[in-house]
Amino acid sequence: MTKSGQSALIGFLSALLIVVLGFTGIFISLENRLYDFFLRFRPQRERIDMVVFLDVDNEAIAFNGVFPWPRSVMADGLLRLKEYAAAAVIFDIEYVDKGPQGVDTIPLEALPWDFDRTFSEIDSNIADLLNAVFDGYLDRSEVADFFSSYIDNERQSLLGKALSVARDNDIYLARASALYGNSWATLNMRSHPLEGEQASRQTMAEESFSYPVRTDETGESPIVGILPPIPPFASAAKGAGFTRAYVDGDGVRRRIDLVLSYNGYWYLQLAFAPLINYLGNPAIELGKSKLILSDAVFPNGRTKDIIIPLDAGNRMLLDWPRTIYEESYDHFSFAYLSRLEQAQSEIERLISILSFSENLYTFVSLDNNLAEVPALLYRVVDLLTAANGERARALAEISDEAFSSYLELRNEAWDLLHQFKDLNFANEISALGEALAMRYPGEADSIMSESFYLETLAENILFSLEDYDAIEEKLKEAIKGKFCVVGQTDAGTTDIGVNPFYNEYVNVGTQGVVLDTILSESFIVWLSPLWGAIFCLITPLLLIALTNFAPSIRSALGFFSALLVFLISFFLFRFAGIFLNPIYPIFSLITAVVFREISAYTSSDRERQFIRKAFSTYVSDDVVEEIIANPSKLQLGGVKRHMSAIFTDIRNFSTISEQLDPEDLVRLLNSYLTTMSNVILSEKGTIDKYEGDAIIAFFGAPLELPDHAKRACLSAIKIKREETKLNEFFLKRNLSSAPLITRIGINTGSMVAGNMGTENKMNYTIMGNTVNIASRLEGANKIYNTWILATKETLDEAGDGLLSRRLDKVRVVGINQPVQLYELMETREEAEEWQEETAHHFENALSLFEKQEWEKASEAFRYVLIINPIDGPSGVFLKRCENFQKNPPGDDWDGVFNLGRK
Repeated sequence: MTKSGQSALIGFLSALLIVVLGFTGIFISLENRLYDFFLRFRPQRERIDMVVFLDVDNEAIAFNGVFPWPRSVMADGLLRLKEYAAAAVIFDIEYVDKGPQGVDTIPLEALPWDFDRTFSEIDSNIADLLNAVFDGYLDRSEVADFFSSYIDNERQSLLGKALSVARDNDIYLARASALYGNSWATLNMRSHPLEGEQASRQTMAEESFSYPVRTDETGESPIVGILPPIPPFASAAKGAGFTRAYVDGDGVRRRIDLVLSYNGYWYLQLAFAPLINYLGNPAIELGKSKLILSDAVFPNGRTKDIIIPLDAGNRMLLDWPRTIYEESYDHFSFAYLSRLEQAQSEIERLISILSFSENLYTFVSLDNNLAEVPALLYRVVDLLTAANGERARALAEISDEAFSSYLELRNEAWDLLHQFKDLNFANEISALGEALAMRYPGEADSIMSESFYLETLAENILFSLEDYDAIEEKLKEAIKGKFCVVGQTDAGTTDIGVNPFYNEYVNVGTQGVVLDTILSESFIVWLSPLWGAIFCLITPLLLIALTNFAPSIRSALGFFSALLVFLISFFLFRFAGIFLNPIYPIFSLITAVVFREISAYTSSDRERQFIRKAFSTYVSDDVVEEIIANPSKLQLGGVKRHMSAIFTDIRNFSTISEQLDPEDLVRLLNSYLTTMSNVILSEKGTIDKYEGDAIIAFFGAPLELPDHAKRACLSAIKIKREETKLNEFFLKRNLSSAPLITRIGINTGSMVAGNMGTENKMNYTIMGNTVNIASRLEGANKIYNTWILATKETLDEAGDGLLSRRLDKVRVVGINQPVQLYELMETREEAEEWQEETAHHFENALSLFEKQEWEKASEAFRYVLIINPIDGPSGVFLKRCENFQKNPPGDDWDGVFNLGRK
């Protein structure tokens, strides 16, 4: 088979493999994640301002108590929303069970006044009757009949008012919903059959809440039962919708069913149902991957067809806002509505108390500025009493006319309250009380107490009025003409899901996104997987076109093609909102390129094996893999890098080698070099070369190592540890006449690393002054009787985990800048106590030496030798102290020692 034919076959089989795997669903999770990634780059847009969330949040729970609340709370809120002309109220709260009975606070609060009025009238009428009898206008028999009938009528009246305090909150909510006229309830879509009374509601769902949908689509419904709210509320609601959300396999909500069928009837999603009503109840047609709303009528009179694209499962993709729930759309705590009710109730109560206060007239009669107050207060009481009567009638008769009358009467009372506020009643009463107290000192306490009482009543009235006005100002315009979504969002809610942007997003927010996506027509199209499969056909064609290119170019162009497919899909989504799944063609291209190169790789495997065998002896496996992956690294040339170099050498190895046969010498040396090289390679070092018994290595090339200095130091310490084990082995088997003692030099800095030599013979090596210093340090061990010398630069970069001690500052031949020497002793974790004491006391002795206090320094170095009798550096510096005592250095002595050649 020709190369082109082989490439075409590989491309075709790769595409077929990916398509088959794709239709098994193996890529679904990856597709969803990729979609989420694209969604983050979708252009930001201004969200619609027609959605307001009235959250049952922590503030509302704190105000009204633990949820669920008495249904009167929601009923009162509905009347407020009717007053503020909300377009629709969507309850993302289920009312499928009866609620507890409640108390009507209006007659309850009025009951004490009814009792007081009734018994006051009875007292007054009894007095009038007795006077009439005494004056001869009535005889006793007439009085008895009249009095018995009168008392019975008053008793029945009071009993009726007392009984009216009890209220069926379900009926109250239903009447409030019917009066409001545009509330939308939640349908509970069940996955198991309904039983008992709940099963009987199925007919109500079919008759009241289904919606005609034209379609040729068929599919198995996941629903086995639909449970509407309790009948009173269901009958009063404008409509209802389901909240059943579709959740992808990874738990993320990306799409939603707008329509679902059950038992031959179609039902609408909770937010979609009021939206359909808002758009004039257009005809709905469910087609192939689209939902058509025919002749939708917008509030401005514009009529158009709205085509909603659907995915393969007939679901609409949600255009989620890129913000958290609390920052998406407008939000108000439901507590605001409840606070309005409380404020109004408190105002009514306090006004009644103030207007019937016995001492009000006494004070007012003494101040002309307050003369109009009693009449004003009486008028407010009368207006509010009449208003509450109209409110009760509006609920009882579901009368918009009565509700309008209620608002007119209440607003007129509110206007009078603002006049009362302008009269500055509290301050006037306070000033009047002080004046009267001074005029009548004997009654000052009583006067001041009563004036303070009236002042407090007035201030509380005005405080409640200000609270009412502030909340109303905040809500009135924010709610007018808006879809109001009511749902639980407090800390105790469990109705929390995941969207493409956030792991926690309160699910009631979905209703706003549904409205926003459709009204803004910000639709996202998820193309069928078939398009991705068709796109895979480019794979064999591309491989044929790339057949004659070099392997590196073939691979680069293949992967670039995959990247190009990704970019096409990305920009198509970003600018057109169309998601063309690129996974099929990308994986097809990558698979084809990989298989194509594997085929090519097999033919050159022998060459790779040769490279591996040749290089693995002096570089780590990581370096070998990099060279194999990129043979161009074997070309001539180098790069400047910050690295660490290490030089090792065996003390007196020439003497040892003279005593061994050549074969034994080679065996001994190979064993030693193998062990020490493995130590270096284990720390990812690279062996530069072997010079007899010496090892030259470096850390940081060709692979960059951020901790190269530390690795070089650890290699040196481990070499000395392995040295002990090796010498036990060598001496026990007479393989060497003396221990092999290694001297090591380490330096860190800039150096050049790369292949040096000719095209025919090259060596991957290092060059530079940093390398030369490392070499000199290895030899400097002879001067100080040490085994590992390193520079300050090395130890600074290596970190705090190593035990070392400072020695001289030295000047290397050919380099003027002094170098600070350190002896590397051990890791701090493994260091013994005597080593730590040696380092500590040596530093003290060295400080005295540098101050030229020779006698004290001598004593200090002798103390170090007591701790460690074989300490080489202490012996060296002790001799220097003795020499300097006899022949002090000159005034220009800077403490730097010159190192000769190695």
